[in-house]
Formats: sequence, C-alpha cells, structure tokens
Amino acid sequence: MSKRLAFERYLWVHNRLKRGGHLSLAVFMEAFEISRRQAARDIEFMRDFFRAPIVYSALDKGYAYADDSFELPGMWLSEDEIVALLVTKRLATVIPDEITRTRVFRFFDQVNARTGLDLHELEDRISLKNIQVHRVRAGIFSTVVYAMGRRRKVRMIYRSPWGSQETERMVAPLHLLLYMGNWHLLGYCEVRRGVRDFVLSRIISIELTDERVSDAQWQIPIADQLERNYGIFFDGPPVQVRLRFRPRAAALVRNQVWFPGQQVEEHPDGSVDLSFPVADFREITGDVLRFGAEVEVIAPVELRRQVAETAAAVTARYRD
Repeated sequence: MSKRLAFERYLWVHNRLKRGGHLSLAVFMEAFEISRRQAARDIEFMRDFFRAPIVYSALDKGYAYADDSFELPGMWLSEDEIVALLVTKRLATVIPDEITRTRVFRFFDQVNARTGLDLHELEDRISLKNIQVHRVRAGIFSTVVYAMGRRRKVRMIYRSPWGSQETERMVAPLHLLLYMGNWHLLGYCEVRRGVRDFVLSRIISIELTDERVSDAQWQIPIADQLERNYGIFFDGPPVQVRLRFRPRAAALVRNQVWFPGQQVEEHPDGSVDLSFPVADFREITGDVLRFGAEVEVIAPVELRRQVAETAAAVTARYRD
C-alpha cells in the first residue's frame, strides 16, 4: 500500500529533528510526496497534540527542536503491523468471551481512526469459514486469562466429557491453548496432583481465589511439552508412529505438516510415509480413520490394532 500513515510522517520528522540541524518544509514535502499545506499541518499537529518543542528559524529556513530530550509518547506501529493487527482481529472472532472480543474490536476501531487506511473495507475481504468453535460460558475465558496474568489459582466446577458427572477442582492455570476450535486450559490440578487438560466448554463455573500459583508449578514447561508430541495429549512416554499414505492421499499429505519434527519418506510407487512421536493414541486414531483405506498404520503394533478394531466396529454398525 503506497499511502503513508500519518504517524509514520510524525515519527520521521521526530527522528530528523532528534539528529539535530534544521528541517525545511521542502525536504519534508519531497520525502512523503505531500503538499506544503499538509506538511505545515503535520508540524502544527505535533506541536499541539504531542506538545513537541518545535521552533522555526527564519535564518536557517527550517524547523528544529528547542529541547533535544523530547520523545514522542506511546507506542507506534508500522503499516505492516497495522495490517497484521487486522488479521488478528479476524482471528479474534474465535475468542469465546464477548467482553474480551469487544475490547479487541474497540481497540481496532481506535487504531483505524488514526491511520490513512480504510481498514474496515480491507477487513471485509478477509474471511474465516468452517471453524468449529465450542461454546464457553460467559466470564470463564476472561477469568482464566486474568488468573494467569496474576498467577492466581481458580476454583471450578468441571463436567466429565463422558457423562454428566461434575467435580470441584482447585487448579493453578498455566497455559491456554486453542486447538481444533476448542479452548483448553492446561493447569496443575490439586485434586489429581498433576497437570491436567481442562476444556473451557466443560467448565460449569469458575472463581478466582487469593491463593498464588507456586514457583514450582509456574515453571512447569507446558509449551515445551505440547511441542514434543503429536496432538493435544502429552502425558505418557512418546511412541514413534509411522503412517503410509497411498499415492492419491500422498498428493495431499505432501503439503501438510502433521508435526513440526515429522519425518517424510517417499516411495517409488508414489506413496509417502510420515513418522512422528505420539504420547496418546486417542487423537491419532481418529485422524487416521478419516483417510479411510488411503492410509495404513505401519507402526506401532498397538496403534495398528486399535485402528483395525475401530474400523471393524464401524463396519459392523453399518453391515445391515
């Protein structure tokens, strides 16, 4: 986008004046291809809005700072960063908390009002579709984020995924993860005495406590553990999984990253092998089955057996 943002001109003027010497309107006009009136208006704006100590010297025919210690206030964003913020706003639609989402949108509107770009028009040309977002009760998302920011534990009523059983948990919130359209809280559970995965859509109620998260709990490397193995599950020792995709599916899989450290092996017949570590077979079983007969589990034997048994159960269900 060729149109410069107004604050980029202010920042340019500020940097020139900080280096000393005098800045003429002619140089300013040429640098940004703006009119003399616009250049003078920018100088006046910096004086009035930022209280910049800009003075004009008739002798030197230019502007200078009367106080070299002056600094522009606040945070300045480049044009590329503004566009990145626009994309972020689109992604913010998956934030389940309405208040937090509204604040993001309001901040975006404030930034848009201070730029020379029509970000709302550009936003209409960026879409998200078919993102399966799970519903989360009001206030839960913002409470979790606030608790992590203050290193405070939360007390919650949590519903089991396999039934209606509800239990009370005291949890040290350590990591928030959006995975496959579902928000997960990874935290240390005082009841289970270990790190557990709590799906926000299954939290019935939550309250902030005055109890602080201990240093030992806070330093648990959740992010590192999530990156070590495939999928959302990271408890248990990793097992190397090897999947062989037939040529038709291989054309698709070649452009996919199932795991950052995956190993890819091509075969003369056009098939492709993917290998990566897995700590729990629940998720990978479903991912394998969606490829039907176009994929085969080569290793380990346990996963191969589990996929075969699940496929047989599905076949039996539709046999009639």
